[in-house]
Amino acid sequence: MFGMGPTYEALAHFVHGGVTVFFVTWSWLLWPLRKQNNMMYMLFLNMVYFAFCNVKDLIFLVDGYWEDFFLSGISVTIDLLYVPIVSNFFIEVASPGWVNKRRVLVPMAVQAVFIPLFILFPSEHMYGAALLFAYFQGIVALILVCFLMVRHRKFIMDNYSYTEHIDASWAIKCVALLFVCTTLYVIAFANETWLSGAVFQLMCVGTWLYLYSLSRRHQVVDLPELTVFAFPVVKNKSANDEEDVSEAYSVIAMRLEECMKGGKMYLNPKLSLQDVAAEIGTNRTYLSDYLNHVLKMTFYEYVNALRVDEACEIIDSMTCKDRSSMQEIAEMSGFNSISTFNRAFARRKGMTPGMYSKK
Repeated sequence: MFGMGPTYEALAHFVHGGVTVFFVTWSWLLWPLRKQNNMMYMLFLNMVYFAFCNVKDLIFLVDGYWEDFFLSGISVTIDLLYVPIVSNFFIEVASPGWVNKRRVLVPMAVQAVFIPLFILFPSEHMYGAALLFAYFQGIVALILVCFLMVRHRKFIMDNYSYTEHIDASWAIKCVALLFVCTTLYVIAFANETWLSGAVFQLMCVGTWLYLYSLSRRHQVVDLPELTVFAFPVVKNKSANDEEDVSEAYSVIAMRLEECMKGGKMYLNPKLSLQDVAAEIGTNRTYLSDYLNHVLKMTFYEYVNALRVDEACEIIDSMTCKDRSSMQEIAEMSGFNSISTFNRAFARRKGMTPGMYSKK
C-alpha cells in the first residue's frame, strides 16, 4: 500500500517524535500563561491533551501494533476527546466567561462513553459511531461559535472605536481550519498509511502555531453575561415617556457635539463608549441608544466617520510637497491601524485616501 514502505515509516516516526516534542514544549511554555484568562487556560488545556495523545501513540512504534484494529480503535476514541476541548476553546474566545468546569467536562464525558463501549464491542460500527458523534459535536460547536461571534462583533462595534486585537472573528477561520484537520484525521486513519499520518500531524502543528499567534495578540473584552432564553420585553411608552427620552437625547446630542467635535475626543485611538459616556455625564446605555436609534450608527461608525473627516481636513491643509504618508495621516486623525483607516475612508468617501489626496 502507498505510504507503507520503510522510508515513509521512518519519516512518520521522525515527524511523530518532533510533533510530540512540540506539544510537550508548548504545554510547558503555556503553563505560566494559563492564569491570564479563560481563553489562555483553554489553550493550555488543548496543548496538554495533544501532548498526551502523541505520547500515547508511541505504543504504535512496537512492531505489529500499527495494524492492530483494537488498539487503533481505542486510540482513536481517546483522541476524539479533543473535539469538545477544542470546541470549548473557541466558544470561550467568542463569549468570554462562558466556559467553566461543567461545560468542559460534560461534553468530554459524553464523548468518553465511546471508549468503554468500543472496548466491550470492538467493531467498525462502534468505531464509526464515535467518529460520527465527534463530528456532530464539531458541527454544533461551529454553528454556536458563528452565532456567538455575531454577538461579540456587535458588542465591539457598539462599544469601541477600534477592532484591532479585540475582534475575535479570526476564531471562525481557525475553527473551520481545525474542522478540515479533523476530516483529514479520519481519512488518514481510514487509509492507515505512514505518509498520511505524518502529513496530518504536520498540518496540526502549523494550524496550532497560527492559532497561538492569534491568541497571544488577542485582548479579551468583557461581554455582558449570555442569557440564551432572555427575550426583550416590548413596553408601550406613554407620551410623557417619549418626551423624557426626546429631552434626554437633546442633552446627549449637545454634549456629544461639544466633546467630540469641540474637544476632538475621537483623536484618542483607544476611545471607548464608556470614555465618552463618562465625559458627557450619561451612561453607556443611553448613549448607545442615541447613536443607534437617532443617528442610526454604531459607536465604531460614528467615531471613525469623525476621524475620516479629520483626515480630509489634514490632507486639504497640506500642499502636495508637504503631504505626509497615509500612515502618518491615519495616526494624526486618531486611527491606530492603516487598514481600518483605508476601510473607513473608502466607506465614507467612496474612494481610497490616496485617491482623495491626488484629487
